Amino acid sequence: MDKRLDFRFEVPPTPKGPVIALTYQEAEKLLLNKLDEATADPTKALWQLAHFYKVNKQHEKALERLRQLMQRLPTPEEKAACVFTMGQAMEQVGDFATAARYYKEAFALEPANTFTWYFIHNNLGFCLNTMGRFAEGEDYCRQAIQIDPNRPNGHKNLGMALSGQGLHREAARAYVTATQANAADARSFHLLADLLKLHPELEYEFRDEVEFCRKAVEVAANKMRELRPVVHRGWRKQWMLLKMRLQSALRRLHAGFQKRRVDKSWKLLM
Repeated sequence: MDKRLDFRFEVPPTPKGPVIALTYQEAEKLLLNKLDEATADPTKALWQLAHFYKVNKQHEKALERLRQLMQRLPTPEEKAACVFTMGQAMEQVGDFATAARYYKEAFALEPANTFTWYFIHNNLGFCLNTMGRFAEGEDYCRQAIQIDPNRPNGHKNLGMALSGQGLHREAARAYVTATQANAADARSFHLLADLLKLHPELEYEFRDEVEFCRKAVEVAANKMRELRPVVHRGWRKQWMLLKMRLQSALRRLHAGFQKRRVDKSWKLLM
């Protein structure tokens, strides 16, 4: 092998504080309590609850909270991010046509934030690919890459669009580029391996790239395992949950005390 490829990988940030294993019901209860406590400004609590429902594929509950958020968000930028998240919720339950409609609605708001603008194009391209509309998907993926060429998603989805149009060599190149962008995301490498199994005539041409990609993916996976946080269960988990409940009760008592002080002051002024 006389050529070399440069690879990058991103490791998720380590959570602050202890990590505990929660059931769906326990996590939902905690987030609903946070929402009840956030009487002054529930925006952050609504975001957290909406993302929780989205990740757990409870799309109706996610959309309900996101619609509540839409009424509170003041700028087109924030509204675009909210509509984009609605699209993600539908994408995660496999309703790609509805997801694409939400992404197009977010697209029309023209957010200036590069992160949001990139993923609107990227996810719309992915949905169009999934629906078999590969030429349209290719266009959005290429636009996403123009916005930010250093992210892997656009390259991966471009590979899917090209493969769907029978451009297998170009698709393989896109998968290699996606793996170079973030070797911690192994999806592109697996797509590359699957593509070459279906088209063995390309195996010799890409043999070096495949080997480099495999090694990079292994290195990234090992690093992620090393940095995986300790998850507390059993009695440690119950102790931490008890502390959270006590802290929540104290915050409610304090909020009630403050409200009574304000009410009393108002009566004195009257």
